[in-house]
Amino acid sequence: MKLFDTAQKQYIDFKPNPVVQIYVCGITPYDSAHLGHIFTFMTYDLLQRRLQDLGHEVRMVRNITDVDEPIYVKAKELGLDYRQLAASETKAFQATLEELRFKKPYAEPLASDYILQMSEAVEALLANGYAYRLDDDVYFDTSKFQAYNKFSGFSERLIMGLSLARGGDPGRVGKRQPLDFLLWKGITDKSDPAQWQTSLGAGRPGWHIECSVMSRELLDVPFDIHGGGTDLIFPHHSSEIAQSDGLGAPLMARHWLHVSPLLYDGEKMSKSLGNLVFAHDLLGSHEPAVIRLALMHYHHRVGGEWLPELLAEATKLLDRLRHCAGHADAAAGKQLLSTVRTALDDDLNAPEVIDALHDFIGCKHSADTGAEPFVMQTMQLLGLAD
Repeated sequence: MKLFDTAQKQYIDFKPNPVVQIYVCGITPYDSAHLGHIFTFMTYDLLQRRLQDLGHEVRMVRNITDVDEPIYVKAKELGLDYRQLAASETKAFQATLEELRFKKPYAEPLASDYILQMSEAVEALLANGYAYRLDDDVYFDTSKFQAYNKFSGFSERLIMGLSLARGGDPGRVGKRQPLDFLLWKGITDKSDPAQWQTSLGAGRPGWHIECSVMSRELLDVPFDIHGGGTDLIFPHHSSEIAQSDGLGAPLMARHWLHVSPLLYDGEKMSKSLGNLVFAHDLLGSHEPAVIRLALMHYHHRVGGEWLPELLAEATKLLDRLRHCAGHADAAAGKQLLSTVRTALDDDLNAPEVIDALHDFIGCKHSADTGAEPFVMQTMQLLGLAD
């Protein structure tokens, strides 16, 4: 299997062990899942399916970031307890993925269940000299990890802008370096509901330490693949790598995979921009397989502008695929399954899969109708059938 490794910035031959361990950064549950989420997680669902098709056991961990500032802001707007909002949106997200035939993850940890382990990790970083206190907060000292920007390869100007846009505070007075990031936020307001009492004092963990800890708790380090969207390359994944080094694991993951965004109206689908297409809305009028097929027109490393007309095209493709399954010969069915497997092994090339399906439905009818078992196996591999 060939995959593009973000860390190495090149294609690599992925040679999986019998048990493949994968960690994928999940949602922050404060609003409904949109197609951008589905597109990202479907990439890893296809990877999981193909690895299982090859005979591997897959331990995929996909976390829920239920400790994060956007949840508290949204909950306050709605007049809800943040825990109620997070639980409700998590349940809705899980139901949507189940309806879309996503494979269940090996584990789906809640950040709120690992606060003690996170505080212990921060304490270890302080003891190792990788962190320092600033007032009631604790920051990671990026000068202790000289390779902090090696992973992204972004310019200094870009990473400063991304830090500010993605939850950082490069201008805070008292920090040793502008890019030093928050490990623990001290809370002095006793009315703040999102705080825990630990050896660090009252507070809550920073965003980046959450995934470092949950992945270490649930998988062997280094694990095989760490994944997420390209928006996580910096600062989130860059910071995870730095923290892991400080915690004595210079190699956190052997390989890194990232999914480019799905756009709408020329911009990445984003709650802040409001340019969202919600999965539950589409499921009200389209089969799950149709939505999956529509999204498979996009390569995960390219992304692109969401085109609603792809749903109509996908509906026709699915109808023809089902029809041809009972009217094509076994050789055509075998060829379809083989071509789809080859496409998935080529950096999860979903558009190539779509081309293979179109080639199959263009084949001539045959008296030998032996294609159906192979077509069903292909559809199961792609999550189009149970």
